[in-house]
Amino acid sequence: MLLESNTKKVINLIYQFDNLSDIDKVRLAIYLLENKNFNVDFNVRDMIILLKQTLSILDPNYTKVITNFSKYKHLLFFSAKYLELTEKEKKHFSIEMIFNIYETDFKDKLINDEINNNLLVYDYCYSLLNNE
Repeated sequence: MLLESNTKKVINLIYQFDNLSDIDKVRLAIYLLENKNFNVDFNVRDMIILLKQTLSILDPNYTKVITNFSKYKHLLFFSAKYLELTEKEKKHFSIEMIFNIYETDFKDKLINDEINNNLLVYDYCYSLLNNE
């Protein structure tokens, strides 16, 4: 984990997030970043674009069909648990979620290089924590 001041809710949700498949981690991160429910002075759009590019490599059908989020029951569980968090906990979870993806080995050199070079997790973290 990147932050030391996480609540028990955030820690439990991150442990569950860690058990998701790589594709589901990226899919959930895109969904939660697009619907984050808090303001941030950071260009989240670039992170979403990078994650969508990653997902299109991991799941070739991603760009060909409209994703029906309801068919991913475990991801619906995460989004429901996310909605129960306070704004500060949502920020901390989003930081930890992005950090988890940053540390994930996707077993694809291209994806790993793109994530490691372009997913600005530390900048995102500083941006969120400076606004608290």
